[in-house]
Amino acid sequence: MRWWHKLFNQKNKHQKIKSMGQLNAIHVARKSELPVIVAPVTGQLQKIDSDGEPVHSKNGFMMLPDGNNIMSPVAGIVAASDEQFLTIQNAHYHDVVVQLKTEETKLSRLATYAKGQQLHAGDLIGVAHATSHNVRVYVLFEDSVTPQLKYGAAYAGQNVWQYQEDATHGEK
Repeated sequence: MRWWHKLFNQKNKHQKIKSMGQLNAIHVARKSELPVIVAPVTGQLQKIDSDGEPVHSKNGFMMLPDGNNIMSPVAGIVAASDEQFLTIQNAHYHDVVVQLKTEETKLSRLATYAKGQQLHAGDLIGVAHATSHNVRVYVLFEDSVTPQLKYGAAYAGQNVWQYQEDATHGEK
């Protein structure tokens, strides 16, 4: 009987650590003045370098979602909103555009917001149908902003901003 109890306690600990990691990034985004960009979905974070990508700006990143929830990557005020894009005015990055590209607009879409509505990094802003392989979530910045990001696998709500100490430590 005791081994069964230990088995369930280990699983609960793992779930707590997993959710605490996500909440810590969102907590930092809400409480800190440091630059924070959270991954909008769970999936692969990649550079936008292909000429075939259907976006107006290449300054940002794209995500190939494995998860369903789309989160706000930054905190700010909504400047424009539609089912396929959301523009957020942010103190650090000026205008940040979240753009959803998919052929299945009924399954994957962003929520529509009124102009002037406040969002926090990590707030739920839409859904992506993860089983469809043609869904892309883009996060685009103005040309004057150069994001320093950690590319690769990321989970929704994870802080993907790479601080200077992390960048110099990784190069050694």
